[in-house]
Amino acid sequence: MGYFRDWSLRWKSFLILLSLIFIPASTVSFLVYYQSNTILEKQVMERIEQHLWHIELNLLEVMSEMEELSSYIIYSEEFRQYMTLPFDEEGSDPEEMQQLQDHIRGFFTFHLNNKSYVNSATIEGENGVHLRLGERMSGDEHEWEAQSEQAHGRLVWTDPYLMTRGDWITEDFQVISLFRVINNLFDITEPIGHVRIRLNERELYAYMTNGYNNPNDEMVLLQKNGRVLSHQNSNLVGSLYPNQNLIEKVQTGASHFQYEEDGETYYAVAREVEGRDLHLVSTVNEDYILNESSGIRHTMQIIMIAAGVIGLIAFTGFMITIIRPITELTRETKRLEEGDFSAQVHVRSQDEIGQLGTRFNKAVTHIQYLIDTKYKLEIQNKESELKALQSHINPHFLYNTLDMIRWTARLEKASETGKSIEDLSKLFRISLSQGKLWIPLKDEMSYVQSYLELQKRRLGGLLSFSVHMEKDIEECHVLKLLLQPLVENCLKHGFLELDPAHNIKIRAFREHNSVYIDVIDNGVGLPIDVETFNHNLNQPSKNEDAYALRNIHERLENTCGSGYGLTALQSESGAHIRVTIPYQKHKGGDHS
Repeated sequence: MGYFRDWSLRWKSFLILLSLIFIPASTVSFLVYYQSNTILEKQVMERIEQHLWHIELNLLEVMSEMEELSSYIIYSEEFRQYMTLPFDEEGSDPEEMQQLQDHIRGFFTFHLNNKSYVNSATIEGENGVHLRLGERMSGDEHEWEAQSEQAHGRLVWTDPYLMTRGDWITEDFQVISLFRVINNLFDITEPIGHVRIRLNERELYAYMTNGYNNPNDEMVLLQKNGRVLSHQNSNLVGSLYPNQNLIEKVQTGASHFQYEEDGETYYAVAREVEGRDLHLVSTVNEDYILNESSGIRHTMQIIMIAAGVIGLIAFTGFMITIIRPITELTRETKRLEEGDFSAQVHVRSQDEIGQLGTRFNKAVTHIQYLIDTKYKLEIQNKESELKALQSHINPHFLYNTLDMIRWTARLEKASETGKSIEDLSKLFRISLSQGKLWIPLKDEMSYVQSYLELQKRRLGGLLSFSVHMEKDIEECHVLKLLLQPLVENCLKHGFLELDPAHNIKIRAFREHNSVYIDVIDNGVGLPIDVETFNHNLNQPSKNEDAYALRNIHERLENTCGSGYGLTALQSESGAHIRVTIPYQKHKGGDHS
């Protein structure tokens, strides 16, 4: 450190500039960029997770509906009759068979029309009936028929396979089907028919991802072995997913992972479909996430370069023109604070800094003169005047005189006059309070009650009032003469002259560590709305009454802290002012 002090100001300035501007700017820029990338990556992953959850719900909804549909066929009397009644034989009833067929066709037509992903259905009975519903199509389904028969009534969901639609213009498309053998309800070993429900893979993908597929994401529905059941690229449907690394991650149960493909990094989220041997996987390219934060990266680079250039220029000029003379001025000011009035600043120029130094020198000389002559003399005069004033005013003489007058009024049977003198005596006694700034709440409430008693007699009985206080807050210390200005404001502005029903209510209560004192009248109310009144408590005002209330508010804020003071509350009639003070039984530091 000693060696550093011996450096020239130029090298010191360069080191300070490097340590205070370039290094922090570079560090902050890197941290902001890294943190923004992390946050953005987390947001993208959370979005993908939410989308996969919704896609899973849609897929489970479709599969559950188709399985419930096949179960309905097992328990439906119409379906059982259709697949077991004699068909094209003696004793058969063509009209009954036609009626059953019409009902079944209407049942499936409803599902075909309301579920776009249901392509077609086929119902076959052991009695020889064969009913095709939906689009006319053809394809090789022998493999799935054999698996269905081996399942003996259990559900068989197929892999995607090709079907051909149309008679004149053929079109191939892939379907995922549900095959099921329908057994006799009363003898589950006896098959009575077969049902197959075909789902259009393209329509199924669109339904699953409706509103939940971001253009920058790739969503794939995989079997455990990696075969693609559904994908935005129809060419991949039915084949193994081309990236073996992704398949291995899914097979190991990973839910969040990264993998490489063609030299690019991808982030992936995998979700196992509940109750199914299927997996939903959504991937996003790392370049997409980086591109999203490229604006932040460029902005931070520009800010860092601009801050460095501006800082270098400003710091150089600041060191030469301001830092050096201000440092000297600070040193001389410290000498002055320590009582050394010989402090002087060396003035090198006549600019603002030089003028400041000149005025500092003049101020030090003038202060020395005032201390030696005028101020010492004036302080002595003030002390003499204060002692004379204190000798003229003896609080005990005032109390004793008022007590003598009060007892004289009682002896003369002037009870009202005696009571008024007693209230006035309380006012003087509490007002002086031996010079204390803080008094118990019970004394403050007694003071305002005496004040109201005197006002009540002055108004000839037109005023009524009530003063209530919770018992456990009597010793809470408050600023002296806190409530009297509020009551005086009620009497001066709150009541019309001809209104005979003047009423003022004062109540004090405690909640937790705060004491609340409400001053409520039934007068004309506040001249402005409550919000404006509360706002104006902190604004300068030339109005004498507004100044008095604002003065009380500022006294409480300055002595008790933020959150304490006056607040206007909504009232159906009249005005409602609340005083908020901290609950404290002792207040140290009281002095006259």
